[in-house]
Amino acid sequence: MARVAEVQARIASLDELKEIMGAMRALAALRVQQAQGALPGIRRFAESVDQALGQALGLLPAGEGAARTRTGRGAILAFTSEHGFAGAYNEHVLDAAWPLVGDGRLVVIGSRGKIKADERGYPLAGWLPMATQLDAVIDTARSAADRLYRLLRDDGIERVTVVYGFSVGGAVWRVETESLLPFDPERHRRTRPEAPLTYLAPLDLFEKLVGEYVFSRLMHAAMEAFASENGARLAAMEAAHENIETKLELLNQQARQQRQEEITTELLDVVTGAVALG
Repeated sequence: MARVAEVQARIASLDELKEIMGAMRALAALRVQQAQGALPGIRRFAESVDQALGQALGLLPAGEGAARTRTGRGAILAFTSEHGFAGAYNEHVLDAAWPLVGDGRLVVIGSRGKIKADERGYPLAGWLPMATQLDAVIDTARSAADRLYRLLRDDGIERVTVVYGFSVGGAVWRVETESLLPFDPERHRRTRPEAPLTYLAPLDLFEKLVGEYVFSRLMHAAMEAFASENGARLAAMEAAHENIETKLELLNQQARQQRQEEITTELLDVVTGAVALG
C-alpha cells in the first residue's frame, strides 16, 4: 500500500504544479495580448516623430543636421527579462549583444539578464529593472533614456545600439539589433518637405525632435521586449504544462498497475488461506 500512496502523493504534487504553470501560462498570454494591443499606438507615435523630423530638416540651413561619422566608443543597451521562466530568452539577447560591445559599454535592462551577464563574466556599465507590467514599460523607457544620456555625457559614448526581443506574434519572437545613435538624418529627410507651423528656432526644434526620436525608439524596444519576454515565458509554460501532463499520465498508469497488483496479491492471500483451512 505504501507504494501506491507514494505515487498518489507525487500525482497530487504534480497536479498542484500544473495549476501553477497554467496560471503563469494564462498571465503570460494576457501580457502578450496587452503588449500587442499597445504596439500599434507606439509605432504611430514613432512614425509621427519621424515625419516631424523630416519637416524640421527642411527648415535647417545648409549643412546643419548633416550626418557625422562617429568612430568613438559605443554603448549597447540590452533589454532582457525581470523574471525567470522565460526559457533561453536572456541567453539569446546576450549572445547578440556581447559581440557588439568591443571596447564600449554594456547596459543590461532586466534583473535576470544581469544575473546571466554576471555568470558569464560580462562587465556592465550598469543595469536597470525591466517592466513587469504594461503600465511600467514607459518608466523603463524613461530610465533607459536617462542612463543613455549619462553615458553620452560622462563616458564619451558616441554610438548606441539597442538589442531586444522583437515579437513576431504570440509565443514567437526573434532578437532585433537597432542602431540608435548617431542620428542619421537621411532616413528622415524629404525631397519636398511640407512647411510646418513652428514656434521654435529650427535648430532647437530639430534637437528636441531628435530627443523625441530617441525616446520613441526606446519605448518601442521596451514594449517589444515586454511582449517577447512574455511570449518566451508562454512557450516555456506550454512546454512545461505538456511535460507535466505526460508525467501525470505515466504516474496514473503506474498507480493503477500497482493497485491492481496489490489487489491480486490480497486475493491470492485470501485464496491461499482458504485452501489451508480446507
